[in-house]
Amino acid sequence: MSKTMLLAAASAALFGASAAQAATITVTPTLAPNAFGSPSYAGWVQNINSALHDGLTAKGDPNQPTYFKAQSTVTAREGIVTGFPSWKGVAGPAAAFGAQYGSELGNRMHFGVRIDGDGSQFSISQLSLVMNSSDPANGLQYSVAAGAYQYNAEYWGVLKGADDTLWTADDVFITGGANTQLVDGLVGRGTGNSFAAYCTGCTVAQQQQAIDDAAGYWSAFGGGTFTGTYSLGSATGSGTFTITAVPEPATWALMIGGFMAVGAAARRRRRTAQVTYA
Repeated sequence: MSKTMLLAAASAALFGASAAQAATITVTPTLAPNAFGSPSYAGWVQNINSALHDGLTAKGDPNQPTYFKAQSTVTAREGIVTGFPSWKGVAGPAAAFGAQYGSELGNRMHFGVRIDGDGSQFSISQLSLVMNSSDPANGLQYSVAAGAYQYNAEYWGVLKGADDTLWTADDVFITGGANTQLVDGLVGRGTGNSFAAYCTGCTVAQQQQAIDDAAGYWSAFGGGTFTGTYSLGSATGSGTFTITAVPEPATWALMIGGFMAVGAAARRRRRTAQVTYA
């Protein structure tokens, strides 16, 4: 075989485009720090990706905002990102959680992802995602087309190491280069979405009201669900958040008339307040 043919074969092995048809996609719902400004975000990404690689549902110091924990049930307040300090639906979070939370900017619902090629290789370029929420406006709907995802510090391609076994200590991580590179596995912090609360120049009490107003959207529907489904070739994997209403059902029933009176215009405004992180 000529040198040219050998190089072509090697290139095809590295950058082949045929998707693995038999892959296992595991989706882990989790609350993430706000990627847009929360100082703990990078540390949280390291924790979730390391945990997913090791098959864990939690990793890090539980007393730090970088802590990762799988969480599929959230209150409507918890899944709100903010333009002011907050954490899990509480404005002025330093007083409630400690000084280390004082600069956090709320939390976004993410769908962490781990893919095992089940013996076949694939590339992150073949990965896509569709997200939908159960509210009438489908306010958290978002999708990521195949070809958009990249290998980077937040999505790690995984190659088997010398032991020829995936998910072990000698695995090799791909965190850059062409998104068509073939890998044996993948872990990533996943795409997320949320509604947002902003309140410029407000007191902490006013900021808390802004969070409660954003969370109150779900009260008109008694809560709901938010589902993310990844696809890779013929393989799919889904995760779902259950969002509980705030205040509790006995109270929100009295508020339905008020919410419905706001009408479609308000629902459109709330929908535009979503903050997606792909």
